[in-house]
Amino acid sequence: MTVGTRAWAERVIPRASFPEPQTLRLREPTGHDELSLDGVDTRAAARLLARLADPPGAVAALSASDRDRLLAVLHRGLWGDRIVSSLECPACAAPYDLSFTLSELQQQIESTRAPGTVIALRTVQDSAGAVIQLPDAEAEDAAALGGREAGLALLAAAMLGDHGEDPADLDERLDALAPLLDVDLEAPCAECGHPALARFDIQTFTLQRLLDEREAVLGEVHELASGYHWGLSEILGLPRGVRRAFALRLGGGA
Repeated sequence: MTVGTRAWAERVIPRASFPEPQTLRLREPTGHDELSLDGVDTRAAARLLARLADPPGAVAALSASDRDRLLAVLHRGLWGDRIVSSLECPACAAPYDLSFTLSELQQQIESTRAPGTVIALRTVQDSAGAVIQLPDAEAEDAAALGGREAGLALLAAAMLGDHGEDPADLDERLDALAPLLDVDLEAPCAECGHPALARFDIQTFTLQRLLDEREAVLGEVHELASGYHWGLSEILGLPRGVRRAFALRLGGGA
């Protein structure tokens, strides 16, 4: 089987991981990649991104901030820039949608980023000379095994290290130097105007969306195997967009 359609690939420049500029290329996932996903935690995110990124080894060294940047690129490539989430008003119980674009949210977050310099691997120094050693995915995953409070304390100690920095403002400095796409958004009810906040976390949102499509992937595999008599490995090796285009044609679409 020969397919002429080219898959997409996006370039991403990490901002809080490497002291020297480095560019990663994120490719479109195949069925193998989609079906390999087994959760929405940090470990699952790092494993998926390592499959999709070139060079793959760079993902293990990324800070959470830069993994979120890759996940935003992945979401845009798969579903576009707009995010739509269904909510229920806590006051009047009416359903309504929260809608925004990833690019605008990222611009807002980046506009608050403080000046900083990556002086070593995941080691960021602010304009006052204070240093934070950002954890990698392995350290985050290990800390999570100890429970939330103990894990956060372990990460905080590792980030401050022997630099003698004040831990009291660590969260604020992290938000300024290595911001995450994990924020509370204002989401007033569209029916009664009741003020509300909605949590948006790019990692959970993107990975859960992929998990929710697992049955659709299996349906496309079945359709292509039945219609074209291709093997399972061949079908799962197709870029997602190519696989979907073939399945659409078999189903009588354009």
